[in-house]
Amino acid sequence: MPCSIGIGCSSRATASDVIQLIQECVSEIAPYSILATLDRCSSIGEDVAATLKLRLMLFPAAVLAQVRGIKSQSPLAASKVGTASVAEASALASLGPMSRLILPRQTGRFCTCAVAILS
Repeated sequence: MPCSIGIGCSSRATASDVIQLIQECVSEIAPYSILATLDRCSSIGEDVAATLKLRLMLFPAAVLAQVRGIKSQSPLAASKVGTASVAEASALASLGPMSRLILPRQTGRFCTCAVAILS
């Protein structure tokens, strides 16, 4: 079943950091899965999506801040980028209101990821 992998990253994160975290969290990436993130992370998102052969979806902070169903909130992310959830909110936003988290935010080296599927 296709899923959406949401990622968040600091300016110190590399594509390798994000890929390593995704590989630790997701045993197998189904065809047609999505990589989703904050629009400000487009450069690293493009690198990760190309490497893992995922479709990239980008969202502005204002959209992510409105997403329901998140389990983790980061005051640091809220103050830095304008939304308290990047990874979880991106994963959920990319699949729409019928999605649910199957893996809440996981933390890696300068990055986070979360996984959502359609319910």
